[in-house]
Amino acid sequence: MDIHICKTCGHLAFNGAPDSCPVCKMPKEHFEKNDNVFVDSKAKSPEADVKHVPSIKVVKTCGLIPEDTCTDVHVRIGEVLHPMTEGHLITFIDCYVNDEFSGRVMLSANSLNPAAAFHVKETSGKVRIVENCNLHGYWMAEVEI
Repeated sequence: MDIHICKTCGHLAFNGAPDSCPVCKMPKEHFEKNDNVFVDSKAKSPEADVKHVPSIKVVKTCGLIPEDTCTDVHVRIGEVLHPMTEGHLITFIDCYVNDEFSGRVMLSANSLNPAAAFHVKETSGKVRIVENCNLHGYWMAEVEI
């Protein structure tokens, strides 16, 4: 997999660095190639799958936007809920639809659980969720919608 990481915001670009980061707008030069980003994270904490791999639930009927085509994508980080403390937390959850970046949910340890919901306009295709743990790096899961 061809993966590039924005050195400013941590956004992952698949299949080449973009001309500018869709999250922080930094130019292409701020991306660094690292095809082993997920392997590196797993090596940091081999037993951590249970607390880091995103769990994705696809709900075909959108409860929030019933007047338009919408598929809810609910994300929970970890089969065992990931901790959210000042020292150990999920910093963001990114959503990619059909290999294109679609959105980011930023999290803080203050009052949020490591979870998010994305209201996707597509009714079929692939959803990829990438999350970042401040201690254990990047983790990913994919589902078909």
